Amino acid sequence: MKSTTTTNMVRRRTSRLARLAGAAFFTALLALSSAPMVAAAPVVTAEGSEAAPDSVRISEVVRAAEQLTESLPGLHARYRAASAREQAARLDELAAAVAQRKALLTELIENDPAAALQLVLTPGARAGMPSQVQDALERHVELEGELEVFYEEYPNHKARLSNYLRTSLGERIALHFKAQPPGLVSGTQVRAKGVLLDRVMALESGDGSLILAAKGGAKGGSNGGTPAPGPSAMGEHRTLVVLVNFQDNPIQPYSPDFAKTVLTTTNEYFLENSQQQMWLNTDVAGWFTIANSSSVCDYWTIAAQAQDAASAAGYDLSAYTHLVYAFPQIACGWWGLSSVGGSPSNTWITGELKIGVTAHELGHAIGLFHSHSLECGADTLGTTCTTYEYGDQMDMMGSSSAGHYNAFQKERLGWLNTSASPEITTVTGDGVFTLEPYAAGGTGPKALKIPKAIDPVTGQQTWYYVEFRQAVGFDRVLAGNTNVLNGVLIHTATDGNGNSVNLLDMTPNSGSSAYWDWKDPALTVGGTFEDPATGVSITADAVSATQALVTVRFGAGASAQLAATGATSQPSYLRGQTVYLSANVSAGGVPVAGATVSFTVTKANGSQVKGSATTGSDGKALYQFQLKKPDPVGTYQAGMVAALNGQSAATAVAFKVQ
Repeated sequence: MKSTTTTNMVRRRTSRLARLAGAAFFTALLALSSAPMVAAAPVVTAEGSEAAPDSVRISEVVRAAEQLTESLPGLHARYRAASAREQAARLDELAAAVAQRKALLTELIENDPAAALQLVLTPGARAGMPSQVQDALERHVELEGELEVFYEEYPNHKARLSNYLRTSLGERIALHFKAQPPGLVSGTQVRAKGVLLDRVMALESGDGSLILAAKGGAKGGSNGGTPAPGPSAMGEHRTLVVLVNFQDNPIQPYSPDFAKTVLTTTNEYFLENSQQQMWLNTDVAGWFTIANSSSVCDYWTIAAQAQDAASAAGYDLSAYTHLVYAFPQIACGWWGLSSVGGSPSNTWITGELKIGVTAHELGHAIGLFHSHSLECGADTLGTTCTTYEYGDQMDMMGSSSAGHYNAFQKERLGWLNTSASPEITTVTGDGVFTLEPYAAGGTGPKALKIPKAIDPVTGQQTWYYVEFRQAVGFDRVLAGNTNVLNGVLIHTATDGNGNSVNLLDMTPNSGSSAYWDWKDPALTVGGTFEDPATGVSITADAVSATQALVTVRFGAGASAQLAATGATSQPSYLRGQTVYLSANVSAGGVPVAGATVSFTVTKANGSQVKGSATTGSDGKALYQFQLKKPDPVGTYQAGMVAALNGQSAATAVAFKVQ
């Protein structure tokens, strides 16, 4: 993010820096800085891949940022060695390079945080720079505040998930994670540790870069400490729908009565899903014509003007749990946008108003993420799988024309498995278990919950969820799907991570396209799913209109021999850096979850550091330790021993410390 002033400053000094880095290279930098990337956060498609900005441009930005980063020590040395008469000019050269690097590094943080994190300066290197340029350099920080999470829903099954940190000083910092965001809802108090540049922050993923922080300063933790707060979706939820249009196009595509009818149906959906435990009490205000132009997608201005109009009409906004702003299609490009949780939540709906969008967006508003599917090609599970963002076509959070939320989603909301809710049977041993139709009334078991693995990073449990769906109530959209009606659906999900649920495909590669392949994901009667990594098997024994019988056995596939491979995050380290070790454990070529891995690091002087970790669903165990300044230089050996069900496998890697 570079201002015009900065651009002019850089251009005035082109000739100086050209002598240092080469005229052609610096011209390329100027061209890069004048063409910002389109996306400010990853857009995830239904196929799970990020609809990223131009990959060629990203590569160019990375190369340019690398060269500028490498040039800083030399420029700094020239400045320090310059005479008093030349020092101002040398400082100008350094400032020009720092300003250009800042613009490029900001783009990388927004679009490729992993690449950005490879280029950051150490705190010591930053502190050694002249004070005149330090404000334009990234900082290693630890900030505390309130999390804000938003989903944007685009046509063609695309979505953008954004995370922000609202600090106690009122700053709003955009958080960009190296890999998967943590799946926490808006309003969660967190402590974020990463690299900050202006108002964007790059964070590692899954290494404690974002931990829970209780109000008042007490630290929680993502690995065994304070559990992440879940969404709250019980009782009455007062909802205000504000209908607005724009001065340059004051159309009214539907009536307030129509909007009220759609929200009435949405209320019926929530009542049925929650077993009558949560409902909407909705008011519809407007139409109001606001000053915002329909050619501009400034949704926060739309919200502010809509709130002002509703307040002027006599509505007390503080009385509502959810605020919904509905308006004709404008320049935004998305269909719906919503906070994930929040008090109050904020939801924007542009264009068509129907239950497929209201039940989905208000699902986000009450704290739900998307319901995904896990595509593993010809297998149900495997080592190379892709997450489909909207893959669960049986769930309203995965499709706008689907039925009930899945069992993991309902459990998070308190609609299943509480003292006042139908139960989920937690299976801890072999047996035959009964399930009631999922969407029907009744207090019998609505799902099974079977342990799968322990997440090695968070320490949280990953589960299989098994549910029995029939064409009842809002699940009547499943009528005609003989696969689903004659079997059971199986998901995986992890405690504490609301964005972790995946539907599994029990009939992989059965369709002519990804869309049709996921129309028949159920395990049908007589079929058995076996996880060779954990030895768990699930069999659909029988299905009728009123119940399903499911057999669960443990240890059925645990005979495959364990194998282990190890790796380090880089071949060499400097004293003071953190060493990241990983062990990949498999059996018969399939990742093994729940294996204990013992790590022994032997330093160059023979002393040892020991630790342990547990493999997650991907078969990977992670261990890290901090190198200290007195540690010896030389070659270090890291031994890793994996153990599970009486078997063991060993591997080792080496790395250098300089």
